[in-house]
Amino acid sequence: MERRAIQLGLRGQILASYAKNWIVNIEHISEFVQQQRQNLKSDCAELITPRETVYSVIDIEIQQKLGLSIFTE
Repeated sequence: MERRAIQLGLRGQILASYAKNWIVNIEHISEFVQQQRQNLKSDCAELITPRETVYSVIDIEIQQKLGLSIFTE
């Protein structure tokens, strides 16, 4: 199974604000992850994963305010 990760392109003051002010809740999900690990054995038919979407910030002014960079591969 391919692994995925959330990638946040935050730097400087935006990153500090994210870490100090924007996080409102952290949940301990070890039990859930252990349950999902068991679902890997069943050909992932019962595996629960989040739907992934990309939010593109098109407005250049907002990109600058958020400290975003555009990367191309």
